[in-house]
Formats: sequence, C-alpha cells, structure tokens
Amino acid sequence: MQPVRPFTEVASTAKASPIIRIVTLILAALSIFMFAALARFLYQAETNAIHQSFAAEVAQQALSFEREVVLNLEILFALNASVSLVETMTPDRFDQLTDDVLARSPAIQAFAWAQIVTPETLAAFESRMRDWYPSYRVSERNASGEVVPVSLRPQYAPVQMIEPIESNQAALGFDLASESRRLAALLQSMESGKMVATAGITLVQEPENQRGFLVFTPQFLPPVNEREAIGNEPRVVFVNGVFRVGELVNQSVGSRLSQQMQLQVVDRTRGAQDVLYSTPPDPSEHWLTSQTVVHDLPDVAGRQWYFEVTPAASLYSQRRSYVPWLVFGSGTVVVVLLVIYVFVTQRQTQDLNAAKSELERISLTDSLTGLANRRHFDQHLEQQWALATRQHSALSLVMLDIDNFKPYNDEYGHPEGDAALEQVAKALRQVATRPLDLVARYGGEEFALILPDTEDPADVAETCRRRIEALALRHDYSSVAQVVTISAGVCTLKPSENHSLKELTEFADDALYQAKEEGRNRVVVYSAERGLNRG
Repeated sequence: MQPVRPFTEVASTAKASPIIRIVTLILAALSIFMFAALARFLYQAETNAIHQSFAAEVAQQALSFEREVVLNLEILFALNASVSLVETMTPDRFDQLTDDVLARSPAIQAFAWAQIVTPETLAAFESRMRDWYPSYRVSERNASGEVVPVSLRPQYAPVQMIEPIESNQAALGFDLASESRRLAALLQSMESGKMVATAGITLVQEPENQRGFLVFTPQFLPPVNEREAIGNEPRVVFVNGVFRVGELVNQSVGSRLSQQMQLQVVDRTRGAQDVLYSTPPDPSEHWLTSQTVVHDLPDVAGRQWYFEVTPAASLYSQRRSYVPWLVFGSGTVVVVLLVIYVFVTQRQTQDLNAAKSELERISLTDSLTGLANRRHFDQHLEQQWALATRQHSALSLVMLDIDNFKPYNDEYGHPEGDAALEQVAKALRQVATRPLDLVARYGGEEFALILPDTEDPADVAETCRRRIEALALRHDYSSVAQVVTISAGVCTLKPSENHSLKELTEFADDALYQAKEEGRNRVVVYSAERGLNRG
C-alpha cells in the first residue's frame, strides 16, 4: 500500500508544474527565437558573400571592357601615326591603311578623314572631292533628321574619306561641325593637339540608331593648293574612329553577361549621366538596385565613364544554400554550425585586422617618397606639442620647398620630377635620424621636419639645404641655380610661453615665405621681431 503524501507536498507539486511548463515554454520560445535570429544572421552573411562574389565578377568584366576600349584607342593612335607618314592622302591609300585593321576590330564602325574647311574654300573643296566622288556634297541634318546642304557657319569639318565606304556611304560629306557634341570634341582636339572623344552620339550611318562615339586625332598639314591656303596657317585634318559602344561590350564581356545582369555604360563627364549602352532589363525579373556594383573607368580620350551592373533577385536566389533553413529547422546541429561560424568569423576578423593594420600603415605613408604623409605629420605634430607642453620643452618645425619645381616638372616631365622628389626625400631622411624626429611630405614639392627639443634647428635646416644642393640634380629652368635647391623656414616655440600649435605652423610657413622672397636657396629662422613686423 502506497503511503499518502501530505497535502502541503501535493499542493507544492501542483503549484510547481505550471511554473515548469511556463519556463519550458519560455525556453522553447527563446530557443526558437535564437535559431530564427541565427538563421537570419546566416542568411545576411550569405547575402554578403554572394554580393562579394558578384562584385568580383563585375570587376573582371569592367577590366575586360577597359582593356577593349584601350586596345581600340591604341589602334586609332597607331593608324594616325601611319597616316602622318603619307604625303598625299587619297581614298585608295586610306582604304589600304584601314582595311586590315577594320577586319580585325568589329567594335570600330569606321575610320574617317575629315578636314577643316572655311566658307571661302568650301566650293573649291567640293569641286576637288567630286574628282573622287561625283555626287559628293557637304551636308548636315536638319531638325527633322533629313540630310540637307550645310548652312553658313564659320567653319566646316566634312567627312572627306571613310572606310568601309560600302556601309558608311551616308556619312560621306557629313559636316562634323554641324552637331554640337562632335564640334566640341573637334575644337578641343584642335586646341590641345591630343586624342579627344565625343560624348555619346547616334551614328549617322547606323540604321539601328546604336549609340557610339567618335575619337578625333588632329594633324596639321600644309595646304593642298593656293585656293585652300589661309594665310600661313596649316591645313587641319582629323583621322577619327567611329566606335560602337555595344560592340565594345560584346567583344569584351558579352559571353559573361547573363539575363540576370543588367549592364550600363555611363558617361559622367562634367556631371552628365549619359547612358551610352544598356542591356534591356527582363520585366519578369526583380532587380536588386541596392546591390548594384559600380566601377569607374580610367580616362577614355578625355571622357569619364563608369561601368555599372545590377543583379536580378533570381541570380542571388540561385546561389543561395539551404544552410539558414537547416539551422532553423534542426536544433541538433546548431552548436556545430555556431562553432564553425565562430572559427570562420574569427579567421575573417584576423584577416580584416591584418588588412586594417596594413591599410593604417599605408594611410600614414606617402606612396612616392616613402616619407610620412600629411596625415601622419599632423598626428605626430600634435603628439610632440602635447609632449613639449608636459615637459616644458621647445618644439621646432622646419618647412622646406623645392625651388622652381613646377618648371622642372613641365620641362623634364613628371617621371623625372617624381625621381627628383624621391632623391630629395632620401637626403632629408638621412639628416633627421633621432627616434622622435619626423620627415614628412607636406604636399607636392613641400616637405616638413618635426624636431623635438633640438638645440640648433637652423643648422639642421642648413644641412638639409646643403645636402639637396650636393645632389647636383640638374635644373636648367631654375631662377636660383643650375641644380635643384630648396628654401627653408624654421620656427621654434615653447608651449609654456602661451604659444599655440597653429602659430608654430604659421610662423614656420612665414619664414619659408621670407626665404623665397629673399631669393630662395636659403634658410630663414622665424623671430619674434619678424613676426611682429609681418604685413
């Protein structure tokens, strides 16, 4: 016979049962919430991984497109060089020069030869052109898009020859100066003497109204005859390439584009947003504009383009796994998944920290000279000023500037200018060698030395000046000497004497300015008297 439990024990057990159930339900709800939160977190992490993979694909596509554009521009540059060797250009010679190139370059719609013609020489020009093309006339398009004879304007740029002429007959005789975008590029090319691209245009000879652009390369030749001579001015002609943006895309990334990617090539020169090429979006797809990847392209004959790809939601869904749902549905594997995720996250964090440390190092270093950059200089100057404040010591600042460096760059070229900056930096680094001394590239051709608690900073600056002069870097365009020299301004202040860090920089800069005013290639030390006499 079972013993009878006391009433109080039964009541306590009955009272505890609902509490246990409630606690169990709460723990179950919390567990479900935890797994749901974990599943959501994993879902987002997977989204980020998919986006990174997609971004890497787009980067490769942008690089391929960039290479294709550069290759075609180099083809035009090479053709221009070849044409410049021909004394008299004729349609047959132009055909011979361009035939093989056009056969191998589908993105190039045509090569054309255009010439600047004035109203006074227009009739003579058309007459001479009819010797080659009996029906030749200089024409333009009116507001309705019809081809009509040109109206009077200060100058014309008619297409004189074009290849392949069979598919570009409509462009023969077309006045490039009759359309604002072509005219702007023509004038810029003529003024600069460089290769210049137009903004996006609708090609005259393209029946499908495909967007394209023209690239002009100028040549300045003697007049063909006296009738076309304008004083002593040379005859201006242009070898221009007609490029189809769509074909550039097809040649570079066409095989790697799927219907789940919407690509746009956009011209953003001077703030414009001109879409040069766009793949037609599938209306049945949902496009993830928030995941759009944009890559800026380098200079395209004076134009700034960017490459933009937007993914479809289906592209992301196809690349997703079932891991988040398995985590949510199966609590038995959540610990294993969490441990794996922690290890992966830890490794990613380590890599990120390593990358962050390297980025921090790079962000404090001038990439050309290897010296501290402006950011590092500002930080170190503030730290040493604070240290001088605590120790009641002096802090010296030397500002140095390479004399007449702009003419050096202009005449010898930027590569030589960069080499000179590197040698100057190396010499300065050898002068300031104490642990707390800092040599920085302040900006351009300007350098700075931070010298804490230095007995004779002017002597340090003079040593720098002599070292630079001793490099004997030839500088025929200097107003100071036949070699590269520097001017220096020195200032020493004690924070305890109610001076500010801003004054230290300003006074050193004033001394540098005074050194330049006094003839350069010298060291000037800031004094209180000079400071009081500043105008």
